[in-house]
Amino acid sequence: MVLDEFINSLSDADGKALIDIARDAIQENKNHLNVPEKLEEKAGAFVTLTEDHNLRGCIGYLKPVMPLAMAVEKAAWNAAYRDPRFEPMTKNELKNIAIEVTVIGELKEIKYENIHLAEPGKFGLYIENGIYSGTLLPQVAVENNMSMDEFIAETCRKAGMGEDCYKNSILYAYMAKIFH
Repeated sequence: MVLDEFINSLSDADGKALIDIARDAIQENKNHLNVPEKLEEKAGAFVTLTEDHNLRGCIGYLKPVMPLAMAVEKAAWNAAYRDPRFEPMTKNELKNIAIEVTVIGELKEIKYENIHLAEPGKFGLYIENGIYSGTLLPQVAVENNMSMDEFIAETCRKAGMGEDCYKNSILYAYMAKIFH
C-alpha cells in the first residue's frame, strides 16, 4: 500500500489504538494485546507530549523503518524519558500528560517555489543539507499561527542552519495524520 494512502486509511479507532500504545509505553506497560494488524504496516511516526499545553517531549521516526505500532511505542518512551531538551518524566507527571501521535506520510522532494504558497498546516517539512537536517510537523505552523515562509524559515533554524537555508538545501514535504 502506498504510504499516503495508508495514513489516509487510518480510522479514529486506529488512532485510539496508537494513543493507547503510546500511553502504555510511557507508563512502561508492555501489555497491549489487541494491536490491530493494520498497525503492523511500516510507517514513520512522532509522539508529542504536552503538559498544560507546554511541550514536554517530542521524538519520532520520519521514515518507515519499522511497523507503525512499534514506531509509536519507541517514540513515546523516548519522548518521555530521552528527549534531550527535557529532564526525564516523573511518575507524578504521567497523569497530566496529553499525547499526540502524528503518522508520517511519504517524503516528497519539493522546490521552494512549489511549497511556499501552500496552506500552512497542510504539509510537514524536512530540510537536509549535508550533516544538517530538521523537520517540523505540519501542526506546528497552525499552532504557532505561522505563514508558510515563517514555517520554512523555522524548519531551517531547527536544522541548525540560517533561515534562508532552503536556497541551497533539499526540501521534502510530507502529509501526516494526527491523533490526540
